[in-house]
Amino acid sequence: MENYINPVLKEEVNSKLEKISSNPEYYDRRKNLVIQELRSIGDVYSFWIENPALRRDLLSERSQSKALRKLAMHGIQNVSNAWYYLNQIGKFGNFVGELNQDVIKKVNKLVLGSKGAFNQYREMDVTLNCPGYTPPSFEKVSSKVKDAISRIKMMHNDYGPLESALTAHLALAAIQPFEDGNKRTSRLIQDRILYDSLIPPAIIPAGEGTFYLDLLCRTFPPYKGGDVDGQREFYDYCASKVNNGLDEILGDLVIEPAKLH
Repeated sequence: MENYINPVLKEEVNSKLEKISSNPEYYDRRKNLVIQELRSIGDVYSFWIENPALRRDLLSERSQSKALRKLAMHGIQNVSNAWYYLNQIGKFGNFVGELNQDVIKKVNKLVLGSKGAFNQYREMDVTLNCPGYTPPSFEKVSSKVKDAISRIKMMHNDYGPLESALTAHLALAAIQPFEDGNKRTSRLIQDRILYDSLIPPAIIPAGEGTFYLDLLCRTFPPYKGGDVDGQREFYDYCASKVNNGLDEILGDLVIEPAKLH
């Protein structure tokens, strides 16, 4: 089996998960609080990552800032609504088994709110301005999503929930099945797979949005070509965000200020 994630990083994640699962009486409450907090922060970041122009306008403090904040509030609520829907799918521990095209379409519809078209993939070809990569034509979207779901389930069985979740993120973003909200949709599916195994979400801060989008562009060509080494930077980047969440749960990096003197 090939290593999608750096083995040292994967071992660190696994050792933290094992420590948490072997001490539920100590970590369960903190784990639930941390995951809930990260999820809420993630909804905010997820909206802003895909709306950088809107954020620039807001930061410029133009006269319409009140209207922009209201627009952002609705967008963030849409992400939250999609997350709530996802949590109703599948019995605990079986979300991947319940994942299908209708679920993905419904998530995108909720992410886009009133702008979304339920049960509908894009009906035109798109470009991403990513050197060496163009998403599949709209005629192939349905079959590509079906293939992606099969791959997600294969990764889940062969590698585990972490690789499966990150594969969902990458595969769906690469296909660009919808006219808008593709990355928000793919990150929500990713985090639902993680949550199904009580793994904290892979939260990408809005301030790292440019790096993240560039990383996706760099990763799409090797993903299409099946080059695992070329995909590793993306897997490691997202896995490191999960690792950060585990640090928050363990709390082992916290030192009281009095002890620093």
